[in-house]
Amino acid sequence: MKKRGMSLFMTGAVLAGTLAGTTTTFAEQDLAGTKITFLNTKVEIQDYLEDLGAQFKEATGIEVEFYTNTEENHITEKYAAGEPYNIMMMDYPDVADYQEYLYDLTNEEWTKDGGSQYGLTLDEKIYGFPFVVEAMGLIYNADAIEGITGEPFNWEDYSNLESFKGLLATLAEGGLEYPVALNKDDWSLASHVFGQAYCAREDGSESASLAFVDKLKAGEADLANDADFNALMDLIDTFLEYNINKDDPLSASYDLNNEYLKDGTVAFWPNGSWAVNVSELTDNVGIMPYPMDTENAEISKNLVSGATKMLTVDAEYASEEEQKAALEFLDWLVYSEEGQRFLVETCGLISAFSNNEVEADAALSASVASFVKEGKATFWYQAMPSDHNTEVGALLQKYIAGAVDRNGLAEEVAAYWNENN
Repeated sequence: MKKRGMSLFMTGAVLAGTLAGTTTTFAEQDLAGTKITFLNTKVEIQDYLEDLGAQFKEATGIEVEFYTNTEENHITEKYAAGEPYNIMMMDYPDVADYQEYLYDLTNEEWTKDGGSQYGLTLDEKIYGFPFVVEAMGLIYNADAIEGITGEPFNWEDYSNLESFKGLLATLAEGGLEYPVALNKDDWSLASHVFGQAYCAREDGSESASLAFVDKLKAGEADLANDADFNALMDLIDTFLEYNINKDDPLSASYDLNNEYLKDGTVAFWPNGSWAVNVSELTDNVGIMPYPMDTENAEISKNLVSGATKMLTVDAEYASEEEQKAALEFLDWLVYSEEGQRFLVETCGLISAFSNNEVEADAALSASVASFVKEGKATFWYQAMPSDHNTEVGALLQKYIAGAVDRNGLAEEVAAYWNENN
C-alpha cells in the first residue's frame, strides 16, 4: 500500500478557513492542477457536490470529478478494469470487502476530532472516513407530551422502562389513548427496532457488539435468556400495548405514522434521524435512546448512532499525487468553513466531527448532533447479511401480530444467524 511522503499540513500553505477556534491550512503547491475522481452513491446530493468541488478547486487548485452510480457490482467492475475512483463513497460492508485496496487513514488529522470514533476500523486501522452520521431511537413530540403533563419534557427522566411506562399511562389517561406509533415495515422492525438487540451490549462498544453477533453466528448465544434481548422485548411489548395501530399492527402505514407524530396524535415513534420532516408542525421534537433496562444502565442514556456512508481512498491504482489530493479533500471537508457548512447546512447531514459547530436547521438533526458532540453514542451494528431485514423483519411481523411468542422469536432469530455463519 502506498504511503504519503509528506504531511498535507505544510508550512507556507494557503489558509482555507478558521472555524470553532481551529486554524487549518491547506496545501496547494504541488497539488494545483491535480485531478481526482469521486464516486457518490447519495444521488440526491450530486448537484451540491458539484458546487462544493468548484469551491474546493478555487481554494486548492485541485479538480474533483464527481460520478454517481449505485449498482451493486460497480466498484468491483471498476477495480477489475484497473480504473477505480480515487475517492469512493461506500456502505459499511463494502469497506470490509475492498479493505486490501484501500488507503490506511489511521494517522489522518481528523481522526482526533471524531474520525476514530465514527470512522470504520478494520484490523485496528481506519479505512473509512465518516461522511454522515445517522441514529436510531425513539422520536418524540414534546408538545404532545407537555400538553398533557403540563411540565417541560426531559427525556432523561424517562430513560428506564418503569418511568417510561408511567409516562405512557399518564398520557393515555390524559387523552392520548395510544401514544406510540409502531411501524410494520420489515426493514424498520428488523433494523431500527430489533437492531437495538445487537447494539445495547455491555459498554455499548463496537467490540461488545461484534462479540455478541459472533456468538449468534456460532450458535453460542442463549438469546431467550439474554438480559438485553429481554429488555428490548419488554420495551417492544410496551410499544404494542400503547400502539395506535394496536387493532391491526400489520396494517400500519409509515407515512400515516409520520403524520401522527407531527400533529401530536402520538407522542413517540420508534425510528431514526432520517425522519427530519417531523418538525414541519413544531420544532419541539427530538430523539431519545430506547428506554430499556439493559444490564449496563448507562446504555439507556446513549443513542445508537454511526456513520452510514463512508468515504474511502484507493491505494491500489491511484498515484501518490492523487492520494495526496484525495486526502486533502477529506481534510477540507472537516476543517474548512465551506466543508463544514456543506455537510450540515447544504445537505442537512449530521457531521461526525466534534469541531464542526455549524448548527443543523432541522430540530431532529440538532437533537442527534447533541448526542454526537457529547460522545453519548452506542455502536450501531450495520454488518447484517443482505437478507436480514426481510428474514428477521418477517419474524418480527409475526411477533407483533401475535403469531409467535418471545421464546419462539428467540429460537427463529438464533437459527437465522446460525445459518448465516
